[in-house]
Amino acid sequence: MRIAVFGATGGTGRAVTKAAIAAGHTVTAFARRADQTAPIAGLTIVEGDVMHAGQVAPVLVGQDAVVISLGNSQNAFALRLGARRTTPRNVCEVGTRNILAALPQDRDTPVIVVGAFGTGATAGNLPIMFKLFYHLVLPEQMADKEKQAEILNDSTTPYTLIQPVALTDKPGTGTWTVSRDGSFAKPEVARADLAAFIVGRLEDGVGNRETMTFSG
Repeated sequence: MRIAVFGATGGTGRAVTKAAIAAGHTVTAFARRADQTAPIAGLTIVEGDVMHAGQVAPVLVGQDAVVISLGNSQNAFALRLGARRTTPRNVCEVGTRNILAALPQDRDTPVIVVGAFGTGATAGNLPIMFKLFYHLVLPEQMADKEKQAEILNDSTTPYTLIQPVALTDKPGTGTWTVSRDGSFAKPEVARADLAAFIVGRLEDGVGNRETMTFSG
């Protein structure tokens, strides 16, 4: 399978790329800085900015599936204190819109989007401490993910929106919990497990306009 990964230099994007190649698939990694992705067999690196629609469209030609793992990896505390911004505050919103608009019209290309637990229908499932943290530290990041979910909902694209709880870089466990009602088990989960789930989901077939909560 040929898979395009947007947000390939972030923690989740790197994990998905690694898992997909390990499973025998080929990956086109789209990133603003090509030098932040190590070249390996089965990987094509395309440098570009997802905020520019014209740079997105060529990447999607010939792809069998798309993974959108956009986000802002800058330190949230530093941003709140006035650090220089290197990622647009609406990267998920604009980037997702550009990707969906550029999908080939002659066939349905399955799309998996990594969103955020606590947006959309899962907002009411957030524990109070998470709500406080998001409100004080991550308001713009969560607002961007909220807009991303709205764009998906307004589209006709066959997608699966995965809303993981807090992601860690711990080794994968091979076990996880997936729900469609916003319930979750453990409050954190390894990116490696999320990546394994995403690749398996692509292999089994992406559902049509599904939203899932992913937890440990």
